[in-house]
Amino acid sequence: MKTGSTRQTQIKICGLTKPEQALSCVKMGADLIGLNCWNGSSRYIIPEIISEIVAELPESAKTVGVFVNESPDSINNVMKQTGMDWVQLHGDEAVETCEKLEFPWFKAFRVSPKFKVSLIKHYKQETFLVDAYSKHHFGGSGQMIDIDLASKASGLGKMILAGGLTPENVAEAVEKVKPWGVDVCSGVESRPGIKDMRLVEKFINKIIK
Repeated sequence: MKTGSTRQTQIKICGLTKPEQALSCVKMGADLIGLNCWNGSSRYIIPEIISEIVAELPESAKTVGVFVNESPDSINNVMKQTGMDWVQLHGDEAVETCEKLEFPWFKAFRVSPKFKVSLIKHYKQETFLVDAYSKHHFGGSGQMIDIDLASKASGLGKMILAGGLTPENVAEAVEKVKPWGVDVCSGVESRPGIKDMRLVEKFINKIIK
């Protein structure tokens, strides 16, 4: 995955629902904007709104569509309609499903004590995301990821670290795990889908300063 930033740690702000908030995140220093395409999420937005957000952003910012157990045809159609750059697969998608996508993609892995790091290699992608495991959520739960487990995967490629990150703990997490990028959602929200821009700024500043 290529972004417009040369900063060592890439910053992804996920679950945005408003064009003005997405643009503000980019102006503060975010490299990647995550847009939720799964209708089971409280942060879900329809393709028409996604298109509006994409149109507001500069080319330097990359947009990521978050999908959960969606068919390849459906994903390809949404991507074509909206103009997003990357597909994030956050469900239980098989390799065969991923290979039918017509757009750059990466897989998200929910890390539990039983998780096998070898599964990441199975998908043969340089970029991947690790998130906290939750029985009830595919992501955005606010549950903190096991840093020790995440560290075991940090050398496998461009790892995006997610799972319970906040302005208070992100600097320490980056220091310990040394990921390629970090992903925050609920940790900078006032309510699902609505970011507290003061928290977003604080989160970003912990990384860029």
